[in-house]
Amino acid sequence: MYPVINLFGWTVKSYTLFAAIAALTGMILAYRAMRGLRRTQRILLLMAVSIVYLLEARLWNVAVNPDSFGPDRPWYVLRMTGFSLYGGLAGAVLAVFLYSRISGNRLSLILDAFVVPFGVAFCISRIGCFLNGCCGGIRTDLPWGVVFPTGIEIRTALITLKSPHVHPTQIYELIAALAGLPLCLYLAKRCKAGDGGLFSLYGAWFCLMRLAILPLRALPYAEVITKIVYPAVYAALAALGLVLFIRSRRQKN
Repeated sequence: MYPVINLFGWTVKSYTLFAAIAALTGMILAYRAMRGLRRTQRILLLMAVSIVYLLEARLWNVAVNPDSFGPDRPWYVLRMTGFSLYGGLAGAVLAVFLYSRISGNRLSLILDAFVVPFGVAFCISRIGCFLNGCCGGIRTDLPWGVVFPTGIEIRTALITLKSPHVHPTQIYELIAALAGLPLCLYLAKRCKAGDGGLFSLYGAWFCLMRLAILPLRALPYAEVITKIVYPAVYAALAALGLVLFIRSRRQKN
């Protein structure tokens, strides 16, 4: 793909560029969505969410992928690799929860305001992953399989070995996450969900999407993580989201 992009004479890594665009877009959208909070409150909350997200995303990655860290690659060094999405999301929700307890603002309203900003930011970040060739899938013979130029190509007089066609799981996740936004917005309105209903419904959709695509991803984790831990986490959170969505409907009615 295009791991490096030439932008106005500057050479930048595509992953870094789209990660920055995703973060900036998400914060702008979240700032505008939290109209019920004062300007200072919104800025402080977004700063807290960003810091805790990065910290927890790194700690989760250390737990599930310890081989990526060591004396030459300490976990506390800030770099654009070595993060796990669900660790960051758990940290972000925790930061919002603590803020709501301290400020007295309703947790459910704030979480609903973060749904669209998160979905858009996630989709933008997946473009960077696709261009960079990271977070790809397993080998496939399907016609839409892609070849990421990250492997080693070996040529001899008899054979040529090169990177295989793999599932573009970044694109799968981008399409599913993007399609879920208007669908969940419509269903939350159609079903007359109460506060927190949108967050619960999209959370369930997102977790089911990750669960469905998980077997197609090529993760450098131990088998216990990919076969047991992650499926259990995704399934449990999806079920919890659906229960909370139904509860929000009943409370509203």
